[in-house]
Amino acid sequence: MIIDYAKTLERSEEEIIKWENRIIKINNKLCDKYYLERDNYSILVGSVGRGTAITKTSDYDVLFKLPQSLYTKFDKYESNGQSQLLQEIKNIIKELHPKTKMKGDGQVVSIEYNDGVIELVPAFEQSDGNFKYPDSNNGGCWKVTKPLPEIECSVKKSKNTSKTFNYLCFLMRQWKNHNGFSFKGLLIDTLVSEYLEDESYKNKTELQLLEGFFGQLSKENKEQSYWYALGSNQKIYNDDNGKFVTKAKKALKKFDEATEESILKDLFGYKQSEQQATNEEFIENKFIVDIRFNLKIDCDVIQNGFRGMKLTEYIRSKFRLGRGKTLNFSVINSNIPSYLPVNYYWKVRNVGREALGKERGQIFLGSKKLIEHTSFNGNHYVECYAISDGIVIARDKIKVPIDVLHGR
Repeated sequence: MIIDYAKTLERSEEEIIKWENRIIKINNKLCDKYYLERDNYSILVGSVGRGTAITKTSDYDVLFKLPQSLYTKFDKYESNGQSQLLQEIKNIIKELHPKTKMKGDGQVVSIEYNDGVIELVPAFEQSDGNFKYPDSNNGGCWKVTKPLPEIECSVKKSKNTSKTFNYLCFLMRQWKNHNGFSFKGLLIDTLVSEYLEDESYKNKTELQLLEGFFGQLSKENKEQSYWYALGSNQKIYNDDNGKFVTKAKKALKKFDEATEESILKDLFGYKQSEQQATNEEFIENKFIVDIRFNLKIDCDVIQNGFRGMKLTEYIRSKFRLGRGKTLNFSVINSNIPSYLPVNYYWKVRNVGREALGKERGQIFLGSKKLIEHTSFNGNHYVECYAISDGIVIARDKIKVPIDVLHGR
């Protein structure tokens, strides 16, 4: 059942063809500028290239191989030739898509469609098979990336495990998207690959296979500086304090006396619509979900004009909220870069007998703050979504336990 569910997360043929056609058009446009013939100078890299991306993935990372003479030209620039190269590539692609939003900065040219983005990296192939690419930050420099060994290792691991490698990678992406925390795709693939090095996985049930992997994740050192990527041994830096380790420890507790279906529901959102309220909405049906950053919400519980405890303190103390309290929710922490345009959406879900006929669950546009009040008994929840360019890049959810008669 778990593997069957993982298979549903794989990109569809229709999705694959749609993005391939977009990439081919961009490839041909750049060929017309830099080469005498149209050939395939593009390489799909990232999770798509490694075969570990899930359906509705929002990022397609593409290397476009440029002639060496172009490197010589832009390397001679006195000031940030890397930025000039990115701008030149962007302007050429702009001729193909004049109405499409594009950016050429940092290390990529971003071509932003309404259902995702192609991040194109102008690259120069080196004699060792690696690629040199521009970085326009801090005055400009050239960096090296090694995607081909990562792709080769992933393809080999997929073949040797009869795609168990891919299925676990799919599940981990769905897990982090559904639960709302950052977990780098290359790190996911690396840790899955390491887990499957032990041949004993073949003798495990699907539930044991998944539990074993969460067990491995929970034992990782969340304070280490970096991990070495599969195939390339490039450093994957730990820039979010290994949040996946804490999340894995919580997930591991769910396996006590669990069934495959209960695990799929608890960790991945399987069949969540079967328990929906009338008119309840789910963010996955409204936007692409690709969690890249961490977000934390909390709530000031206020009564009669006096501030009491934080809602997280109520939950930690196992207290329940009484009637007549004002709940001031807000985003209290996030590592979303300030330069990203972000809209905040909210969902308030009330449950229980008293809420029948008055159930909520719609998703609505708001700000970083939300005001609610305690009304109905039950274990309600509030969820916040950070959305940038039509993609959910961060989310968080908090329980709201209410007992209007006996709560504090």
